[in-house]
Amino acid sequence: MRSLNTVDYEKIGKENLKRTLILREYHKVLNERLKILEKDSVVVIETPAENYLEANISSIKTMIDNGYKGIYLSFQRPFNNIHSLLERENIDVDSLYIVDCATGFSKSDQEKNPRCININPNFKVDEMIYIIVNTLRKLGMDKRFIFIDSLTTFSLHETFTEILRFPELLINTIKRENIDNVKLVFNVAKDLTGRRYVEKLNMYANDYIHLGLCT
Repeated sequence: MRSLNTVDYEKIGKENLKRTLILREYHKVLNERLKILEKDSVVVIETPAENYLEANISSIKTMIDNGYKGIYLSFQRPFNNIHSLLERENIDVDSLYIVDCATGFSKSDQEKNPRCININPNFKVDEMIYIIVNTLRKLGMDKRFIFIDSLTTFSLHETFTEILRFPELLINTIKRENIDNVKLVFNVAKDLTGRRYVEKLNMYANDYIHLGLCT
């Protein structure tokens, strides 16, 4: 990777440079914190809304760079968008299954890709848990993760009670099914809505990571 000292600032552009700096800073912070946690752990990452996408990408990159294979539960963006963003950052997408809830929400045409797990537009929390658990079994037995990108977006399509039930049911189901070596990572926006979810998630969290606003 090129040093920042050799970057052509005019060519890369101000916004792209800012994004590059954010990605590097977040990746550094997350790499230091996530790699020291036990494989079976629950992590809450609170992120400024302005840098939410960068936090998502950095989280996935950190896990895969450390030898994990995982599931990206995408409430915000459709499969093709996420897939292209990850490829642009040279992230090994073959180490990842993307559960495409965003396309289900919009009732758009679903993608046919072996790395895309499509969801019924009228899916319920219990159905989603079933899909996640079945997909986990495809990842082998060592160093697995589940990344949940936005409970806030999920709340636009489901009741608050069901949103709060989701992480509890997911965690308990994984334990009940005796599925080991799974790290759960919840990315939550730093706003009033997100704060309610953070308070609930903190009951289960082994670590809480606050990513500051990078400008």
